[in-house]
Amino acid sequence: NQGVATPKYNVGDDGNMPAKDGVADAASLDHYTAQTVHSLTSGYRAFAGQREDGFYGDIQGMFDLLSLRAANTESPGANRFDSQSGFNCHTLALEIPVSALGGNMQVAGVYATTSREKIRILSDGEMSPDPRHSRGFTQVGRQGNPLFCEALVAIKDKDLYNRTQPSSDATLFQQYTLSVELEVLIEALLGVDSKVPDAEESNRTDIASFFIPDLIKVDLSTGPCRLPGGNADDAGYSRLGLFGVDRLVSQVQTGLQALAAQLGLGDGVNLIPGGWPNGRRFGDDVIDIAVSAILSDLRDPVNATLDVSAGGSEPAEIVIIDGIDNVSGNDSVYNRVFPYAGTPHNGRNYQSNAGFTNTSTPPPAE
Repeated sequence: NQGVATPKYNVGDDGNMPAKDGVADAASLDHYTAQTVHSLTSGYRAFAGQREDGFYGDIQGMFDLLSLRAANTESPGANRFDSQSGFNCHTLALEIPVSALGGNMQVAGVYATTSREKIRILSDGEMSPDPRHSRGFTQVGRQGNPLFCEALVAIKDKDLYNRTQPSSDATLFQQYTLSVELEVLIEALLGVDSKVPDAEESNRTDIASFFIPDLIKVDLSTGPCRLPGGNADDAGYSRLGLFGVDRLVSQVQTGLQALAAQLGLGDGVNLIPGGWPNGRRFGDDVIDIAVSAILSDLRDPVNATLDVSAGGSEPAEIVIIDGIDNVSGNDSVYNRVFPYAGTPHNGRNYQSNAGFTNTSTPPPAE
């Protein structure tokens, strides 16, 4: 958002104002976004342009050995540090009709890679030719589910992960999902107890099912997922997905059948997450969801039972972590229509993490 050069991104079409909030219908999209959505053949639509970065979380705190910033109860939000706050990004979006996906295979998977030219040949001297590249492209990066490579795969294997394909994940990286080091660290450093018995901590088949192979997997057999944004989230939407009672019914996967029966939905009904790890929506709090999943025991979802002592609201095997990084929402309102990401921030007047207060104690002077 280039300020006065792109005023129609902003409130009142004024380049000195903040970016407009997201909307709930295509007719209300701002001028620039609407004119950048293009209809293709067979029901496809595409968008390419600048968007607000819709990811949120205290990434520095999570990756700095869980050195999370404590909540400030006297001034809520003062210690809220969203690593992506105030950032925009270039976005490529493609809308694909559900009828064009899956066929008889009703769980679709997506991942992305980054590649670079394999060899760059440099030369020296006044009459030397320009640098040149050769031998094609080689993969140097891969992205599937959030936090898998970053938080579960050991440092010694991160480069290996980034140059391999999901078809190798079961052989190369499954050990990091069956025995999750992050579970041990969370219990030791944050004092949060896992529901998994100590003797079973090397048998996390539930976490393996999330991440192996490392694809964003979405069940096409359910009804539509609930979406945030447009100043009024869809009824029943929760950024915690499965752990926030935002669930869908699958026709092809085994889900929380006992919970469905006890909620009066009938026998044999398979409840699955309404968001990540069933796809990944804008707004999904992937940090809280991942930590909740790691501390919960969902290895036998069919027989998960309600915890009567907790009011009968959740299975006894579930731990719900809400706001572990003290960041529980995006700094911008999403759109509930394509391209879904929010209007880009105005760089003239937006300050990243404006309310953050550093409460750490400096070291004593020598």
